[in-house]
Amino acid sequence: MSRVILLPGEKCRAVRRLCGWAWCVVVLLWAAGLSYGQDTSGRQEAGRVSAEATQRMPLITVTERRPISAATETRVRENDFAVRPHNTASEMLNNLPGFVAGQHAGGGKAMQYFLRGFDNDHGTDVAISVDGIPVNMVSHAHGQGYADLNFLIPEVVESIDYRKGPYFADSGNFANSGSVNFITKDDTVENSLRAVGGSFNTMRYVGILSPRLGPVQSLIANEVYFTDGPSKHGEHFVKYNFFGKFTLRPNPRSKLSLWTSLYTGDWDASGQIPLREVNSGRLDRFGSLDPSEGGRSDRENVNLIYTATPSLEKSWSVQLYFSRYRLRMFSNFTFFSGDPVRGDGIEQLDTRVLFGGRAQYRRMWTLGGMLLESSLGFETRNDNADVGLFRQQRRQRFSTTQKVEVWENAFSGYTQHELFLREWLRFIVGLRGDFFVFDVDGRSRPGATDAPQLQGDATDGIVSPKASLIVSPFTDPASLWHQTDLFLNFGMGYHSNDARDAVQPGGSGLARSSGAEIGARTNLYNRIELAASLWWLDLGSELVFVGDEGTTEQRGPTRRWGVDAEVRAEVLPWLLLDYDLTYADPRFRVTGEAIPLAPTLLMNGGLTAYPAENLSAALRVRFLDDRAANEDRSVIARGYSLIDLLLRYRWRNIELSFDVLNLADTDWRETQFATESCVRRELGRDSRCPRRGGGPGILDTNVVSGYGINVRGGLTVFF
Repeated sequence: MSRVILLPGEKCRAVRRLCGWAWCVVVLLWAAGLSYGQDTSGRQEAGRVSAEATQRMPLITVTERRPISAATETRVRENDFAVRPHNTASEMLNNLPGFVAGQHAGGGKAMQYFLRGFDNDHGTDVAISVDGIPVNMVSHAHGQGYADLNFLIPEVVESIDYRKGPYFADSGNFANSGSVNFITKDDTVENSLRAVGGSFNTMRYVGILSPRLGPVQSLIANEVYFTDGPSKHGEHFVKYNFFGKFTLRPNPRSKLSLWTSLYTGDWDASGQIPLREVNSGRLDRFGSLDPSEGGRSDRENVNLIYTATPSLEKSWSVQLYFSRYRLRMFSNFTFFSGDPVRGDGIEQLDTRVLFGGRAQYRRMWTLGGMLLESSLGFETRNDNADVGLFRQQRRQRFSTTQKVEVWENAFSGYTQHELFLREWLRFIVGLRGDFFVFDVDGRSRPGATDAPQLQGDATDGIVSPKASLIVSPFTDPASLWHQTDLFLNFGMGYHSNDARDAVQPGGSGLARSSGAEIGARTNLYNRIELAASLWWLDLGSELVFVGDEGTTEQRGPTRRWGVDAEVRAEVLPWLLLDYDLTYADPRFRVTGEAIPLAPTLLMNGGLTAYPAENLSAALRVRFLDDRAANEDRSVIARGYSLIDLLLRYRWRNIELSFDVLNLADTDWRETQFATESCVRRELGRDSRCPRRGGGPGILDTNVVSGYGINVRGGLTVFF
């Protein structure tokens, strides 16, 4: 990696902004050139083979599912969620193998994500996207990689591409533990109106329409959602979502889609409360020490994608996207530790626009009698954010800790080559390069003398090689193990650090990761699918910007290794079984200490039954083991097991659903943190909580309790 400190100034910032827009223009011109460069003979050839292509795989040249290149690479389709919790995007994530998402401050805040020995916080080391639009926010007010999926309506999701590890050239920032890309539908066979109601004053209404507008496919969706949650003070979480997508296929070998989405959400939060107060009986486990926590968030997106396959040997695609985002969030993590009079409440503000694009070209070649598939891609992302951290009491701001404008530009290119050496042997090699420009400008604030000015520019770049070997050793179709693949993967990746750290002396813009995996996947009798892998992942530096304090924290290099296993089986013609397990050993490389809150053992699975026509039932189990909450393992974050029961029945154009989540009414902690804090009664009574404030606070586990038994019923009318 190389790093250059640039002199601050408006000229530098103007150049960076111009470069961001210019890159998008270049992508468009490049796409136009490819389109214009297709001569008449090419079109005639496409027309000649279109009938053959349509018979064998209609429109598959645009949407074909390529062979997987890692044992843990999967695509989860809509039908897989039919009898699993999927009222929110977070519920969908909890159904992915080895993935856990938990809420810790009201429903409107981004979830906390756990995957492969990573406590990803809100997304630091897992890349999340929707049709290629990045969900993770760089240099965010609440933490690097913040990924809020509240704008996604689950009913518009067609499938989820889910990959673990940094082995894929087309995955860049944050894709260390893995990546998740939600793929939306072009249309739906049936229009529908859905109403769901249940525990905690929860109500959800969804309307899906798919009118045919001449040659244009369309999908229109609206969602209204409200819940008080299990907290004593009520979350009062209300959100509104709109999604509109229009798709045109000019010919069987090309596709143009445009969609937009609008989201707004408001919520209150009970916050993370000290376990000592709950255990003593002074505070209910669903109570609050500062019920003024909560916030408001909005996001609007526009996404344009054009894909073309001029011949069976080549294809290309171009994407442009634009998002506008706002967050204002109020939190109080330490209560009265720092300020015994007004409390330690903070306000985090993030207002930004982000825009970018990508272009990809794929070509099939013949090399020495062997088939070679080559891909070349370019990407850019540009964020302009106003980010602030303030002190507040009951949502009334009284001082400024930090307020800056951030410009962050990323330019990326990658290439990947897949060589089919034999019928049973494939080799993939890839290379990715990323270049970042960071620009931070501390705003002048009249009368605000309590916050230091932060200003500077920096650049950083990184090159990430990738390689995979796939062996299918049993080529005899009569063999039981015919559908068996062995995988060997290696890759380097990274995550970007907050721009506010990157521009400071000694700061770093990018943190390197390196990982490898050996695995296998097989399908027996077309009824049993098994997969397993052994993996390791090193992260060179967990340098984290602490958004709650406006400072940075160096956590040093880490190492994780572990095992993944998956089972899918048709036990009986009407009974299906699935089971997923992930074990990880996460620790700091130098000291051997634990990585706080990093998960060690995750399991989920269940039985799905279809006992009668149009009737289905599922019993699901999710398990997260105990794990260390701090480095010396003196504080333990307690794990949990949850059981869910789900029923579906359809009669003609009416579908009824009945779900019981947390069927056993387990007392569990959805999220928890080792935190030093002081409640009001402890001021002056404990040396760690002096009456004047400023003490270290009492180390304890601050928790957000998970919901109890949660019953909900739904009615869907199709038309």
